[in-house]
Amino acid sequence: MTGTGTIGTRQQVERWIEESQYLLGRVIPSVFDDNQRLRERAAASDAECDRMREEIATVRRELHEVQLELSGLRGQNDDLRSQQAAVAESLSRAVHHMNELMQPMNEMVTRLNVVQPAVESTYQ
Repeated sequence: MTGTGTIGTRQQVERWIEESQYLLGRVIPSVFDDNQRLRERAAASDAECDRMREEIATVRRELHEVQLELSGLRGQNDDLRSQQAAVAESLSRAVHHMNELMQPMNEMVTRLNVVQPAVESTYQ
């Protein structure tokens, strides 16, 4: 019996070896293929990451330039508002001064009760 058991065990071991060789023959190439595919994806991801870093740096530079321009425009806006306020104040004083100058004339017209004569048109 020991001879038959040994032969059966030996055949079983040989079958396992054959199955293992078959499985390893299929698994190892697929592992290598997966490894290569993952390396390519990693390289593509690294390249995309580098491209995005460059794009972010460009956008940051552009943002900084726009912020500087905005700051300058805000300064110009403040200057123009100050000038507008100064012009408005000057006009207000001028109108007030003109009203003061006109007041005596208006009072004289009112006192004299002068009505302006109607001007006849020669083109009738």
